[in-house]
Amino acid sequence: MSSEPAAVCGKDSGEQSAQHKQSRTMYPRVFAVDLHDVDGDRFQDSRQAGFSWYVLTTTLLVSLSVISIGWSFGVVNISKSIICQISPLGPGNTHSGEFPNRIPFSNSAWTIAVGILAVGGFLGALVSGAISDSIGRRNALVVNNGLCLAGSVLMGTATTAVHFTLGRFVIGIACGVASGVANTYVGEIAPLKWHGFYGSFFQLSIVIGLLFGQLAAMHATGGTGWRIVVAFPGVFSLIQIALLPLRVESPRYLLKAHHINEARHALLTLRRGYDVAAEWQESLLSLDVVEINASNVRYHSDQWSATAAAASAVPANDQADANALDKNDSKLTMKTKGHKAVDDNVAASSLTFAENMPVERATHVSGVWQTLCGRTRDDLRHLMACCIVLMVLQQLSGISAILFSDSGVVRDILDPFSPLSAPWTCVVVCGTSLPAIFLCLACVDRLGRRALLLGSLGGMSVCCVLISAGLFYGPNSMVMAAVFLCYFAFNMGAGIVPWFIISEVIPSYSLSAATTLCCSLYWVMSIAIGLMVPLIENIVPQWLFVIFGCFTLAGFLLVMLFVPETMNCPITEVVKKHSGNIHVVVKPYRRLNASGSIGGTSRSLLELFKC
Repeated sequence: MSSEPAAVCGKDSGEQSAQHKQSRTMYPRVFAVDLHDVDGDRFQDSRQAGFSWYVLTTTLLVSLSVISIGWSFGVVNISKSIICQISPLGPGNTHSGEFPNRIPFSNSAWTIAVGILAVGGFLGALVSGAISDSIGRRNALVVNNGLCLAGSVLMGTATTAVHFTLGRFVIGIACGVASGVANTYVGEIAPLKWHGFYGSFFQLSIVIGLLFGQLAAMHATGGTGWRIVVAFPGVFSLIQIALLPLRVESPRYLLKAHHINEARHALLTLRRGYDVAAEWQESLLSLDVVEINASNVRYHSDQWSATAAAASAVPANDQADANALDKNDSKLTMKTKGHKAVDDNVAASSLTFAENMPVERATHVSGVWQTLCGRTRDDLRHLMACCIVLMVLQQLSGISAILFSDSGVVRDILDPFSPLSAPWTCVVVCGTSLPAIFLCLACVDRLGRRALLLGSLGGMSVCCVLISAGLFYGPNSMVMAAVFLCYFAFNMGAGIVPWFIISEVIPSYSLSAATTLCCSLYWVMSIAIGLMVPLIENIVPQWLFVIFGCFTLAGFLLVMLFVPETMNCPITEVVKKHSGNIHVVVKPYRRLNASGSIGGTSRSLLELFKC
């Protein structure tokens, strides 16, 4: 990716430069560097921070929790005949030591064991927000990995169907918690300019887990080898339990919990080499209620020498501005209701790093119902509706009917020819989707979220039409080609953007509530689709992808009309522009200019994607 700062919210480079110069005079210069590295002319605003190895390694470590989700889904997609002994009589009951080679299951019991993962995921997602708000994002992931480890041990040592199902349920709860907390944590530590890049690792991890889980299950063909396969997520959990405590907590969570010094240290660690004063201000503005008494705020900290060193290294003009700001009003109040702006005369020094910053009123965490009804400081109804629609569309697009070979179009086409063809095709579909995800990683912070979503949903609509036509009239080769293209298109936007856009449009005070609701709906829709697809296949199999095509087409229209562009936009600006009731965000087409050229139309088409 280019190292040049991308345009922020559609503004040109001149406006961006002017804003940065203004921020340099508004906020005291605070640098995340050591004493001997301070050079006021070298450091940029941290909101334009580039690639960071620290953030990348932290994201990769958190992604192990997400790989467990994909692994847990994929490992039972293929291994039914390896784990199950449907008849209680037969060679499957032979034992290897204390554990049977296969576990007696009835067909209904196996269906429950497979589906109960999503039930546990729903329950885990419901409590994910409360857990992350009470003990922190990082600590919630550490505790959750203990739960995942317990579920892995239960499945690996299962001797009965109930024992195995209980393990699936426990690990399902861990998957649900991870789906909510991992996105929140990565979204809060990622720099604004690379937010889409780091956020895309969630879907990449799910696909990797699906791919390697299915491959491992296909090769666990003898004895009790399947026990190692189903218990393998415990290895990921042990790695995270050992290494996650070494990473910093989310600065925004620490601010919300009033741990000012810890938040300062975390932000400086994440943005080393950048001026973080403006980002600190935005983090405070994303809280619901903050009343900071700055009468005792001062520019020294015995525990962080870089702060004082940076202030002393500020050029004369900037130092004069900072000193002038110190004499302004000493109190900042952010209202709980209405949309009043923060007083422009408030000293920015009250938002910088001080030894003690007494908070007179506790920050208020908005619940799900308050957020849905618009009873928060900012009316978030429109933004919440966008997040919910995008999350639900992931399941309504019909991906489950493509991926899982126990039921779906792949099995219907290939099973009559070879029982092994369908599982291998599902593996190949997952493998060929990886290039789509890597392409999205490269484009998401260049093209924007709307462009990827519109291209993805539009491509899936076309593929659903082709699949339906092939199911009605043939040939099967057209159906299989459309299946590959459909999953490729899914991973170019519709499967990636919904996971990280929540943290781009919802402020910190409602982020946990929004994540809880959206992730819970994702798991509910997963259960619903798992129940409905077999019924539809038994009644009108050829019409299944006609239904999915209608959903993806409806999603395309909804994204075009209502979903705002969030690339390189601070949350405060997104909320300011799109708070309120549900409204159309697409701009009207411009008329042709006087010469009749099509330049105006071209620009308007670009605005349709960028908005």
